[in-house]
Amino acid sequence: MRCGDRLTYFQSFDWCRSWVAAFAGEAAPARFRIETVWCEGSMVAVWPLMVQTVSGIRVLQNLGAPHSQYCNLLCDDALLADKIARTLLSRIEADPDCDVAVFHPVPQRSKLAKLLASQPTISGYQGKSALLDLAAFTDAEDYRSQGGKLKKRNRNRRRNHLARLGELSFEVVWPNDARFVSLVRQCAGMKRQWLNETGRTSSGFSFCGFEYFLTTLAGDPDTFSGACLSVLKAGDAVVATELGFLQDGHYYSYIGSFDWSIRHLSPGKVQMEMTVCWLIENGASTYDLLGGEGDYKQSWSDRTMALDGYRLCFSWKGRFYADAWLPVIRPFAKRLYQAAPEGLRRLVPGVQSFGLVILGV
Repeated sequence: MRCGDRLTYFQSFDWCRSWVAAFAGEAAPARFRIETVWCEGSMVAVWPLMVQTVSGIRVLQNLGAPHSQYCNLLCDDALLADKIARTLLSRIEADPDCDVAVFHPVPQRSKLAKLLASQPTISGYQGKSALLDLAAFTDAEDYRSQGGKLKKRNRNRRRNHLARLGELSFEVVWPNDARFVSLVRQCAGMKRQWLNETGRTSSGFSFCGFEYFLTTLAGDPDTFSGACLSVLKAGDAVVATELGFLQDGHYYSYIGSFDWSIRHLSPGKVQMEMTVCWLIENGASTYDLLGGEGDYKQSWSDRTMALDGYRLCFSWKGRFYADAWLPVIRPFAKRLYQAAPEGLRRLVPGVQSFGLVILGV
């Protein structure tokens, strides 16, 4: 409770504990490094990190990468940031135990961004998250009335067309519900089909046990916090879902998916509208679509938040990774991959495997 930064869900105990339990036993496990700062017997800062070996290069990075969407740390708001920064960074510099430390994406307004402000940045790194300010709406009807006649007409048309498949129903399922596990797996399954059909890749989905990990995350409707799953049905059929996380009124939209066979009816857009309305009615302050590509995110948001990247090099291999691979080679390889015909990316497993490599950390 002493940390007022709302952008720290991916550094929470529940997220980190679940991630370690799910992935620590892989063939090439990470070495976990949890940096802490203490003052008069009390812990005042926690920075969960890990060292992973990437093609022979030891990379110190955010614990939970590539699944953690924000790199951040937990710290006591009452303590001076510069004192914490000196303690944490000097410890890493004195005993790096890695070739390079890479921290991204770091929310520009976060505590970690303040601590790393004087450190070298990753050349050319430019990221941003799309956010919608929910506090601007008095209620769900106020939200639905915004955007002009054309936008309202399109929303009504989508709902009416989708309702021809069966009466629409929307609910939010929490981890204490017996249906949560199977519905989360269904959500991930629909997302995997979308990735395959569109020829896209996801380094996060490449991890064996990813679905299991998602089902172990905690959430509590009474405290309005943690994991929750939006479910839209047409009749008895699930047509769209969204797995999100709540922290102090800040909602992270983590995975959205829909029934590919009815994509022409835009079930995902209908579900997103209903999720936003549910969040407003329950007092949430922000709908965070997170970083990454996708023009649709801009249409659902009213502001953006810059994401920064920082690096500390400790060997020639680390300098190659930070100054050549991340800013030059990887983006070039990514452009080549994306320039390949969609059908080729979708049908040739070798091309998709290459995509996973270049899109990963």
